[in-house]
Amino acid sequence: MPRAIAYHRPDSVEDVVALLDDESHRPLAGGTVLNGDDDPTPVTMVDLQGCGLEGIGDDAGRLRLGAMTTLHDMLDDDRVPTGLAGAAQAELPSTLRTLATVGGTVATGDPDSVLVAALLVHDARVELVGPDGYEMLPLANLLKAGVAASHVITAVEVDLSGDGDCVRQSTARTPSDTPIVSATARTAGDGVRLALTGMAAYPVLVDPLDPTAGLEPISDFRGSADYRRTLAKVLAKRAASAVGGVT
Repeated sequence: MPRAIAYHRPDSVEDVVALLDDESHRPLAGGTVLNGDDDPTPVTMVDLQGCGLEGIGDDAGRLRLGAMTTLHDMLDDDRVPTGLAGAAQAELPSTLRTLATVGGTVATGDPDSVLVAALLVHDARVELVGPDGYEMLPLANLLKAGVAASHVITAVEVDLSGDGDCVRQSTARTPSDTPIVSATARTAGDGVRLALTGMAAYPVLVDPLDPTAGLEPISDFRGSADYRRTLAKVLAKRAASAVGGVT
């Protein structure tokens, strides 16, 4: 794990932003990523627990997930759609779901994250605070750009409107393994929204009619790039069909 040379626990987001102005300072949410990192670079941890960023609320057809809301919290709240809660459950084993947070999961943008894919098809927007104040970005844009230094995620909002819950299709080496490729689909006001994991450097929204266009997946011990492309096409068709889309 990184060598923690100092620790801060501020009680306001503004103080967090000020501390993160130093590039050696790193935000600490649930700790499942930062504490599990093999990078030996010395860091100062800035704990977000004292900033009141946890909690789930709903208003005007959107669900607001505080950045420090844990994945376990998502499973225990009836306002969270079943498909989104199922993605949170599939993201990590139970021993880590009580620690891992929504904000940390989004900030990491792991290419295999089924939760991030589910957030994408729910038209998620991410609230951040930086030196210039608050801003709201589409999750897809944030994944592409990354979280800028001295910025902290404060909440994730998802769209609850649409014709149904999201559906996930995936292929893994065993039922308990992280999917090699997964496809998550949902029908919203603009039609079928489809997201893939395992096909890029982060989960991506794709065209249901041509889901692998422009994607260059890696080849690794779990499968070649061609194998991943084939999986993506099959799984995307199944997921889209399940929500009444492409057949």
